[in-house]
Amino acid sequence: MNDDRPGYERGTGFLLARLGSLATRSWTAFLGEHRLTQAQYGVLVALGQHGPVGQGRLAGLVAVDARNLVSVLDGLTDRRLLERRPHDTDGRRRVVALTAEGRALVDGLAAAAAAEQDRFLAALPAADRARLNRLLQRLYDAHLPDAPGGR
Repeated sequence: MNDDRPGYERGTGFLLARLGSLATRSWTAFLGEHRLTQAQYGVLVALGQHGPVGQGRLAGLVAVDARNLVSVLDGLTDRRLLERRPHDTDGRRRVVALTAEGRALVDGLAAAAAAEQDRFLAALPAADRARLNRLLQRLYDAHLPDAPGGR
């Protein structure tokens, strides 16, 4: 570690903010390689985990306003990664599901995202990565609105 750095470069807040910026840049580039936005990625992963779901539930799963979800779904439908179909029992509702192409992309994205994370964290051995993740998760959980003592 370089002790000649200015004091602010050793502060936790600065380091978290700077690394957050670097991680965002790395993640945005990763998504760009797959021609996806963050919202599209979230939709694909949610459908991969939960299977076909109604548009309203999907909006909640990915924390996107239902009105804004339509354009996200349109882009993925245009790429033939998902399909929207009428609900089995309520024709007014729509169910969103991955297509075979969408499933293949989601399956490949999991491995590619893990590889990108490994590249970003390459300076840390596996045990340090696991510890860092646990510490960050604890901090994150403490700042959730419904956490005891959280915001």
